[in-house]
Amino acid sequence: MPSLLWLLVCAFLLVSRESATSASPGLRSTESKPQSAPLAPTAAPPAPVSVPAVQVRNGPRPGSLELRATGTAELDPELIVERQLGDGSFEPLQHLDLGSMKLVTSCDQRANTCVRVDERGLRPLPWSGMSCSSQCNHSCDKNVRLRGRFRFVVKSCDGSTRFEGPVFELPKTP
Repeated sequence: MPSLLWLLVCAFLLVSRESATSASPGLRSTESKPQSAPLAPTAAPPAPVSVPAVQVRNGPRPGSLELRATGTAELDPELIVERQLGDGSFEPLQHLDLGSMKLVTSCDQRANTCVRVDERGLRPLPWSGMSCSSQCNHSCDKNVRLRGRFRFVVKSCDGSTRFEGPVFELPKTP
């Protein structure tokens, strides 16, 4: 079945051809008459979804970070750490802090369902660089100091949008 646009273009060409052949050459006007463009269906562009921009910035020391938002953003409380692989891709580190690290400013703070961030920013507790006692878990007998290239990632509260920070490097020693 031909599309509507194709039908409109064919109809326009047919009408244009008929009007050109029906007028005699001696009676054609030399005036330029404005011709209307063929009607074509136009779709309105989709309305932009308003998602606040969140910046994930590295702090002054490896493992520290700061979040800032234009407007107010609701974020998932999980703080994701991703390791950069040799091919440049990233993979998330699992089981940091015996579960996951959180967007909290103290270990006494309970993580809410969503964390609100605005222009004033949020400076969560830093990542220690350790595999197990990463943020607030201080009793881990299986700790390994990680090194390499990493980045922090946070997600919108509904999980639909990721905000990735710049790469930082963890040295062999703190």
